[in-house]
Amino acid sequence: FEAGALSVMSGFNDLNGVPTSGNHRMLTEILRDEWGFTGFVVSDYTSEQELIAHGFAEDGRDAARIALLAGVDMSMVSGLYLEHIPDLVAKGDVPMARINQAVRRVLLTKAMLGLFDDPYRGCDPVREKAVLNAKAHHDLAREAGVKSIVLLKNEGDLLPLNRAGQKIALIGPFAADLDVFGPWTIWGDESRKVSLEAGFKAAMSDPSDLVIVQGSEVEAALDGGIAAAVAAALGADVVVLALGESSKMSGEAQSRTEIDIPAPQRALAEAVAATGKPVVVLLRNGRALELSGAVKDAGAIVVTWFLGSQMGHSVADVVFGKISPSGRLPVSFPHRSGQQPFYYDHKTTGRPANHALATQEYVARYRETTNTALYPFGHGLTYGEVRYGAVQLSSATMDSNGRIEASVAVTNSGSVPVEETVQLYIHDRVASLTQPVRRLRDWQKVRLAEGETKTVRFALTRQQLEFINQQGRPTVEPGLFQLWLTSSAQGGEPVEFRLKH
Repeated sequence: FEAGALSVMSGFNDLNGVPTSGNHRMLTEILRDEWGFTGFVVSDYTSEQELIAHGFAEDGRDAARIALLAGVDMSMVSGLYLEHIPDLVAKGDVPMARINQAVRRVLLTKAMLGLFDDPYRGCDPVREKAVLNAKAHHDLAREAGVKSIVLLKNEGDLLPLNRAGQKIALIGPFAADLDVFGPWTIWGDESRKVSLEAGFKAAMSDPSDLVIVQGSEVEAALDGGIAAAVAAALGADVVVLALGESSKMSGEAQSRTEIDIPAPQRALAEAVAATGKPVVVLLRNGRALELSGAVKDAGAIVVTWFLGSQMGHSVADVVFGKISPSGRLPVSFPHRSGQQPFYYDHKTTGRPANHALATQEYVARYRETTNTALYPFGHGLTYGEVRYGAVQLSSATMDSNGRIEASVAVTNSGSVPVEETVQLYIHDRVASLTQPVRRLRDWQKVRLAEGETKTVRFALTRQQLEFINQQGRPTVEPGLFQLWLTSSAQGGEPVEFRLKH
């Protein structure tokens, strides 16, 4: 709200047994009375109607009453407000003052947006043609795609590939596919989509050095697909496998019990890897994935997500080394699906596996795999070789309202310029509520030329040491803290400082 948010949406979930769209404590007492929010609250798509399915409301009329009194000012889609408000007010179940309050909040926002002066603000066909497909915007989409790509693995500097003099087999259901927008894309100019095939051909000096084979469907085998893929691999210098999930497998209402790559694609990967040719895996995915077998063992693995209309060009820019990758994982990739939900800021538990009690049988661990992530939150490689020095603190103690400086020397000992994301994590050693093993509190992106060293500095303040107490309010407690300046949620060595009373 400090940034000026004008609206809040009440979700589908419940909190402590109370659905959000019927939660007066959350939507009024906390949101408005404690946090000072003055905008309007809108229900998520029919979420106030879903109070019935939650077993929290008897019928549509009851759901509308509960949502209104809880603090939902605008109903989205369901029509319950339109249908029931007149009767609710007439019979005294909802005071007219509450209706006026909700109306004022909505109309005030419309006025602030200038919609009473121009109800079709921004809806200009001439402007649309001139602006939406402007070259500058396509260039920006391409740049955004490049910066979103995450290099997970690059053994033997397999990447970047050569633009010339290298025969490449681009294999997989996403090799020439145009499913690049991802889930919940309502409108998009299909003619502007760039496939991997198109992006690769545009980047290569001789497009005839590129062979395209589908190999399999996303979730089904393809007759003759594996045989064709193996033949293409045998004739190539390097194989690029374009694997992963379709947009229909990701997003809302697409939960999966196993988050691995679909079996037909795994079979394709195993067959291609058996040729002995170097393999680069390009993952198209909307979530963390379990990687196994030939996919996990590939020489290079790149997470490309769904990058939008310029996807093919963005991926090619990274694969062929025009730009060094700089993206970082916003989620952790587990070793096994059964580790989900996996989050980096987990609690230690009373018997952590790395504790002295680890010599005993009864500690917090998995029988089949490690507790850590295969690729943790914050992980991402570049084409350089980035090294971190020892973390330095300006003081070993911090006054309650003071600050200290944390710094680290970061060196690019590689032969190409890179952009590194230095991440600051904190762990509160002793507190009145158990704390996560570490929390991301700040980060900086730093550009490093070949052989360059820069010292990255962070000002650490009281606010970065806060946690939410049992009353739901930010608090800071004096005591010992650990701090990391590192490249991921599982990297680096901590230094310690003490916050004074």
